[in-house]
This record gives sequence, structure tokens and C-alpha cells, in this order.
Amino acid sequence: MEIIHLNSLTELDQLVSERFTLPVRPYSSDIRAALELSVWHLENSEWFHFEVFRSEVAQPEEPFLASFEQDAWDSGKTAPIAICKSALRYLKKVRVIITEHD
Repeated sequence: MEIIHLNSLTELDQLVSERFTLPVRPYSSDIRAALELSVWHLENSEWFHFEVFRSEVAQPEEPFLASFEQDAWDSGKTAPIAICKSALRYLKKVRVIITEHD
């Protein structure tokens, strides 16, 4: 698995665009844009799995969790961030570490 350190959400948006061959959009801040990753997965995979939920009790600092694989989750401060991180990790084998946010 490739590990990439990012300094901003803008860099996350660019990485999503590059790895999924999608137009540059605010994937990390716009839920509608982030959900395009689930559509990409549906159109490009034989086996489709997607879940997103909020659990402030389990994850108070990053309460949103997203999954593109059964029982495999990535978290984020917002749903779009969690979706982006999970899609990159489980669909493109890229683990993203964001050191600061925009």
C-alpha cells in the first residue's frame, strides 16, 4: 500500500481527481462530489460495497466512517473526507495522511 502525506484538502481533491480520472472538484468538502466516488465504484467494479455513517461515540474526533470493503473503514472529520480517504485506500491502495486542513 502506498502512503501519501498531504498538507491540505485541496491536495486531497487533486489526488482523488488523478487516481480516479475524474474532473477536479471539491470532493473533500462537497458531499455530492464525494458520492461520485461511490458511482465510480459501482460502474468500475464487479462487486459493489459502499457505506457511510456517523458515530460520535466511537470516533469523537473523526465521527464519520466510510467503507468500500466489507468490515474495512476509514474515518474523517466530515463525511466527504471519510469517503475520499476510504475510496483511495480500498479502491486504489493509497493510504492518505492529512497533516493539516484548509
